[in-house]
Amino acid sequence: MNRGAIRHTPKSNMAFALDFNHLELVLQTGCNDFEKAEVIIGDPFHYTKTVTPDGVKWLWEGRKNPFLPMKKVYSTKDFDYYRVTYYTESKRTKYAFLLYTADEVYFYGSRALKRIGFIDQFEGLISQNPNLIFNLFDYFNYPYINEEDVYVAPSWVKDTVWYEIFPDRFYPGSKPREGFLPFGSVTEGITNDQFFGGSLKGITEKIPYLKELGITGIYFTPLFEAYSAHKYDTKDYFKIDPQFGTNEDFLELVETAHQAGIRVILDAVFNHCGWDFPFFQDVVKNKKASPYYDCFYIEDEDFINFPLDENGRPLRKDHTEPLKYRTFAMTPFMPKLKQSHPLIEEYLLKVVEYWMKNYHIDGWRLDVCNEVSHSFWRKFRSLVKSINPEAYILGENWDDSMAWLMGDQLDGVMNYELAYPVWQFFGQSESDTHIDACEFKALISQLLVRYPTSVTPNLFNLLDSHDTMRVLNRMGRNKALVKLAYLFLFSMSGAPVLYYGTEVGMEGGHDPDCRRCMIWDETKQDLDLFAFFKQLIVLRKNYPEMKEVDLVWHCAIDETILYQKGSLYFVLHKGSREKELALPNGLAGKTAKNLFTNEKKSLGKTIVLRPYQYFIFQVL
Repeated sequence: MNRGAIRHTPKSNMAFALDFNHLELVLQTGCNDFEKAEVIIGDPFHYTKTVTPDGVKWLWEGRKNPFLPMKKVYSTKDFDYYRVTYYTESKRTKYAFLLYTADEVYFYGSRALKRIGFIDQFEGLISQNPNLIFNLFDYFNYPYINEEDVYVAPSWVKDTVWYEIFPDRFYPGSKPREGFLPFGSVTEGITNDQFFGGSLKGITEKIPYLKELGITGIYFTPLFEAYSAHKYDTKDYFKIDPQFGTNEDFLELVETAHQAGIRVILDAVFNHCGWDFPFFQDVVKNKKASPYYDCFYIEDEDFINFPLDENGRPLRKDHTEPLKYRTFAMTPFMPKLKQSHPLIEEYLLKVVEYWMKNYHIDGWRLDVCNEVSHSFWRKFRSLVKSINPEAYILGENWDDSMAWLMGDQLDGVMNYELAYPVWQFFGQSESDTHIDACEFKALISQLLVRYPTSVTPNLFNLLDSHDTMRVLNRMGRNKALVKLAYLFLFSMSGAPVLYYGTEVGMEGGHDPDCRRCMIWDETKQDLDLFAFFKQLIVLRKNYPEMKEVDLVWHCAIDETILYQKGSLYFVLHKGSREKELALPNGLAGKTAKNLFTNEKKSLGKTIVLRPYQYFIFQVL
């Protein structure tokens, strides 16, 4: 037995309030170390008068009630994961775990793991010395479920199919404006200093296209006035960048999207501003005499220790040498904001209020969320939810994000933690470490217990974005692998995301090459891929099992995975050669419908898979 593998952390993703009366408990043990796990659980203050052979006693409810069995939900080569949901009327809970091998019983509480004895002696030992397992000082504690602390996300997010738009590169409109490069004229070597005239009016014209595809949510990269094409260097947070149009154009876009059943969220770049932000320019001019000097993290008054061009902008382009003021990454163009300063806090919260109340947006994506204080995000959330309790708060986090998902800050994060194993298993890129199906199964299983089951449905599941190479490039330009990767993504809990153009086979390397102009010429679009995505979206809408959190693994060998969600069986073979696959008992010998073709098929004990073949079978 691997004692070091046994782990439970209270008030975390392993002990989480799903709602006002339900706790979810997760326990990790070494793989195959135990036959089963149970929970001793109850209200620490709930005792009942009980008549025993020794007289009348007051017995704790956890001692009287049957032990609660835990379900082993996932296993890897190193760990087993058990989960249970418990209803608590009083909202107060103490609990400990009983772990059973073939012949021994162990008690795992807040202070120690201890062997109780052999199974055939267990009942007698406990009756003789109940403090072996009923001493509540040895128990984990969930003191109280306070309703204001419970994680609650917008009801609509889990059913959304998102579409990310990089505005300058999406569509200039049927009447393109002058002063921009011809749309689509640069396909290689694209930069953040090139402007192609993508506009809000152009996006509004394409709302019917998005509706036809099945999109129900749009995430816009920044729209506010800024110097660059990507707009992450904000100048004016209250103004739509004139390159995209006007504030009125944005209101028209939101209203048109809402009429089509499409929600809209904006990018909040609150970690840093742009070089041209008026507060920062006042500091550049007046140094410590500026009232905004302490709104930034500045080393000393001589912080501009690099040359400026004729327009007063940094000539420095490298991001390697330290600066004398804090910035996003190492770029002088993006000074870091001090959100704790009253002037910055007031300004940013007014930005939130302005766009939510006047333009009725449906939420925010928070850029570089993990570099901003938790304190600020709590204030941000309080304001957002006071204006619209159903607004979605999405963080840009690339790692485990549980610290932001406890109910007081975010509703979800960009789920790169899901993208990584998908890239590694299905992808062909030299920049990724490649894994086999067994390793893929382990990583996905660990991810499915990393977040509580109430959080997972609200994650933002993506495979590419404006910050990554395009998925077609990552898959070695193999369209069949793109289909497999997205079939897996759409079968997972959490809201799936398409980066503009993915649905028609757009290519692009790492940022900024991934930000090419959208292809609108149908003769250059991959219409087969478009039809595939359209069908995937319909299947996800029609079969709620695809949105469930948990899955059952039946096979994960080499290049093939087979797993089950409800009545649906997913078969994905990423190999370039045929493979004969043994079917699980629930599928072998049954009649099943292939959801992609609606064809009914009588299955044997095995199935021969062609290269890159996939199925969703529903047993009839």
